[in-house]
Amino acid sequence: MKKLFVLNGGAAVKPGNKSAFLKIDDPLSTFARGGINTGDVLVYDAMLKALAYDEVRNVQFAHAGDEKLWPQDDYDATVIRGSNYLTETVDIGNVIPLLKKLKGPIVPVGVGAQAAKYKKLEIPKGSVEAWKIIADKCETIGVRGVYSAEVFNDLGIKNIRIIGCPSFYRNLRPSIEIKPFDPETARVGLTLNKYLSADYASNATKTNRMQRALIQAVAKRSSNRLYSQGEREETLAIYETGEARQAHIQSILGKYGLENDKDVEALISDRMTAFFDVDEWAADAKKNVDVLVGFRLHGNVIGLHQGIPAVFFTYDSRIRELSTLFAIPSVEVEDYMPINLEKIFENADFSKVQHVYRLNYAEYHRFLTENGLNHVLAKPVASPPDAALVKPNLVHTDPTVEEVTDWYRDEVNYMTGEIETLRNRAWNLELKVRDLKSPDAKTKLAS
Repeated sequence: MKKLFVLNGGAAVKPGNKSAFLKIDDPLSTFARGGINTGDVLVYDAMLKALAYDEVRNVQFAHAGDEKLWPQDDYDATVIRGSNYLTETVDIGNVIPLLKKLKGPIVPVGVGAQAAKYKKLEIPKGSVEAWKIIADKCETIGVRGVYSAEVFNDLGIKNIRIIGCPSFYRNLRPSIEIKPFDPETARVGLTLNKYLSADYASNATKTNRMQRALIQAVAKRSSNRLYSQGEREETLAIYETGEARQAHIQSILGKYGLENDKDVEALISDRMTAFFDVDEWAADAKKNVDVLVGFRLHGNVIGLHQGIPAVFFTYDSRIRELSTLFAIPSVEVEDYMPINLEKIFENADFSKVQHVYRLNYAEYHRFLTENGLNHVLAKPVASPPDAALVKPNLVHTDPTVEEVTDWYRDEVNYMTGEIETLRNRAWNLELKVRDLKSPDAKTKLAS
C-alpha cells in the first residue's frame, strides 16, 4: 500500500483520494468566524487527481509544531501543496523539526514568491533553513514561475523546475482546447478579491478601482454570474436570509461604493454562488460560463483547465508570473485604463495558450516523474520548454479619447472626494488632540 503525506493540504479528501472539498456542515457559523480561500482547495484537489496513492494524510503548516500530529508510520513520499510561502512576512521555521524527522522525499508542488511587484526578497531565516532542508530531500522543487525561481536562486537553491500551479493541469490531459466565444453575448463568470493591498497589489488604489469598474461592467449582462471564492461576506450573503442577508449585500455594495447600482445589486443578490466541493464548482462553470474574468487566480483557473477562456487582471507578482508562464491574455492594472468588456474579449489573443500549455504540461510530467512520485498523468505530446516565457500576453483595447477622458474625470472626482474626507478626519483628530492638551482637560482627568 502506497502512502502519501501532505503538508498544508488544507481540505477533506473524498474516498479514492481523487478529489478535495471543504467539509462544512454549517456555512453560517463557519463564515461568521472568517473567510476561507477555496482556491487553495482547488490546488490540493488538482494534486490529488494527478497522484496515485492508497492512503493520504494531511497536516497544516500551522499545526506542524504539534508532535502528536506527526505521522508515526513511514510514508512513501511527502508533498507540499503550493502556495505563497516565499514572502518577507511568512516564516515556516516551525516546520523544521518535522521536516528533519520525515523519511523519504519531500516534494514542493507549485511553490511561489509573493510580493506586490518584482523585487529582491529578504526571506526570514527560519524559512531559508526549512527550504534548504527540503531542497536536499527532493530532486527538484516545483515553482510556479520565473520570479519564484529567482528568489530560490538568491537563497542558493538551484534544483528548481518551473511548473506553474498544479491546478492548471487538473484535467490530467497533455493538451487543452480553448473554446471559442462571442464577445457580445458571452456568459461571463466573475470572482472578486478583497485582499488587494500590501504584498497583494502593486498599487492598491488602482487595483481596487479597476475591480470596481469590472464589477459594473459584468453586472450589466443578466446572464453573467458571480462566484464567491470563500469570501466571508459574499458567502454569508448567499446563505443568510431576510434582513441579515440584505445587510451583507449592502455591506458588499458599500465596500465598492456601489450602493445605488441596481445592476450590481441584482448580480450579488440573484446570481452569486459559492462552492465548497471543487468538482461541483468546476461543473457549474462548465455549464454556465463562456469566459471568466476577475481578480482571483483560481477563479479563472477553474475554467481554464476545462478549456474555458479567461482573462487575468494582473496586480501582483503571483498573477503576473502565472499569466505570463501560460501566455494567458491579461489586463495590467498599472495601465489604469477604462474597462470595456467587449473590447477586452475582442482583443484577447488566445492563440499561444494551447501551445504553451502542452510545453508546460511536459515540464510538470517530468517534474513528478523525476521526483519519484506515483502519478497518473498521460504521456506528454510535446517536449518541455527550452525556457519559461517572460513576456506577458497583454490585452490592448485602444480606448477612444472620449472613453479615457470620461474615465479619468470620474476617477479624479473620486480621488478629490477621498482627499477631502481625509482632510476632515485629520482636522477632527487635531481638534480632539487640542482638547486633550487643554488645561480644562487636564483638570478633569486629575479629578
